[in-house]
Amino acid sequence: MQTHRYSKRQRDSIKLWLELSRSANELERIMDGNLRAHFDQSMPRFDVLSQLERSEGQGLTIGDLASKLIASKGNITGLLTRMEKEGLLERRQIPNNRRSTQVVITAKGLALFHGMAEEHAKWAEQALVSLNLKDIKLLLDLLLKTRKTIPEKV
Repeated sequence: MQTHRYSKRQRDSIKLWLELSRSANELERIMDGNLRAHFDQSMPRFDVLSQLERSEGQGLTIGDLASKLIASKGNITGLLTRMEKEGLLERRQIPNNRRSTQVVITAKGLALFHGMAEEHAKWAEQALVSLNLKDIKLLLDLLLKTRKTIPEKV
């Protein structure tokens, strides 16, 4: 039987990666479940509306929107089509550019997003209740530092 020799740093890095993955998956499961139960919306839908709301009425091209999404990026075209049919967003042709489409949040989508965002903030606070503000700041700083220094290819 072959034994693997890992350094302490490698073992701890693997443990940290596993805990980050488990925590992120659990938090996303909780948020998605709450969004579905209270608003009949999913995490990807919330994510789309969030990104469009941040564009401050300017909208985003589909490519820019897709690159900003945190939730699953699978079948964004189908997702946008369904959300457009529900009146949550509009797709507009960009003048003098047949290849690009601008996606803009509607008043209905904005109202829905603001309601969801308020509850989302409460759920996040409840999910992380075991951390005090100092711990939250420290963990956030460490995660931001980590994300900034992760090489694209390992």
